[in-house]
Amino acid sequence: MKTKLFYKIFAFTFGMMLLITVLAHVLIFMIAPSENVLITSTTVTNEDVLAFSEVDMPQLITQTILKSFPLSFACCMVISLVFSFLFSKGITGPILSISTSVHQMSKLDRTAEISVISTDEIGGLANDINSLYQSLLVTIRNLEEEKDKVQLVEKEKIDFLRTASHELKTPVTELNATLENMILKIGEYSDYESYLPRCKEITEQLAEMIKDILNASRLQMQMEDVPVTTFSLAECVSELCEPYRLIAETNGLRFQIEIIEDMSVRLPENQLKKALSNILSNAVNYTEAERHIKVKLEKSVLSIQNECVPLSPDELQHIFEPFYRPNRARDPANGGNGLGLYIVKTILDKQGLQYCFTSMKSKTGMEFVIYF
Repeated sequence: MKTKLFYKIFAFTFGMMLLITVLAHVLIFMIAPSENVLITSTTVTNEDVLAFSEVDMPQLITQTILKSFPLSFACCMVISLVFSFLFSKGITGPILSISTSVHQMSKLDRTAEISVISTDEIGGLANDINSLYQSLLVTIRNLEEEKDKVQLVEKEKIDFLRTASHELKTPVTELNATLENMILKIGEYSDYESYLPRCKEITEQLAEMIKDILNASRLQMQMEDVPVTTFSLAECVSELCEPYRLIAETNGLRFQIEIIEDMSVRLPENQLKKALSNILSNAVNYTEAERHIKVKLEKSVLSIQNECVPLSPDELQHIFEPFYRPNRARDPANGGNGLGLYIVKTILDKQGLQYCFTSMKSKTGMEFVIYF
């Protein structure tokens, strides 16, 4: 396959070579001698006669050129053809290679690459096209990743709303049934003094759940615009632990804070405090009396340990899902609404922090570790 440019260059080059050939032959005629030349020749005869003759030089040259013209013109045509072909091929070869590779690039073939080895303008053009195509592939890959992230976020939002609707449906149904039975004065429900406080508890539970759902939704939308500051991690942890230490001691728990090495971090401080507060709250709520809670900061690792009944591997797989509560905490009054660790996961993931929540190896309990 040859490009149309090949034929154009070939025709132009061959025409120029033929023109040069014709001009060369015309010049030969123009610069040929135009005077007669006297040629002396000695002829030995018996009479010792010396003979002189005059030759018509223009006619002789013309006859000689005319006799050699077909062969000369044929040789010039062959040379012109060969030279024009090689010149045209040399010029259009790299262009044909660029055209073929660009055609593959138009189909987004990731292996497409222009292999023109030269240092001239065509080589520079090939290198620029290769660089541009690689940048295009990187951009497309980034867009695909962003698209996948957006789809994942949308799916998470839909799942969150579906789960929230299901969680809200249960207390609303219970409240509606209780009120209806009280209106109809069915059996024990006629005792308003007993069931009105229960209705109030359900409404408070609903209000708290709606508040947490709105906070979680707001958190997802505002994470990109949260201001970032540089602060001392040790001071932040110490300030957060103090109220939970007082609550733990009130409940008969042993609360220990161990800060071995401080470090400065550049993160949204309020969001980090929210995540750490949820972790500390879980540690206090799920630790039995006379048990131990330990917060340790060493180098760039923060760990929060609490002695309790360890979660099973199956529970750990779902522990960060919204509204998930382990079997021992199914009662919202005791185990919360299951949004605490979901909020923790959302905050830490947005900030790109590594973390893990596992059973302790040396003791019976759970450990939450964050790597800064």
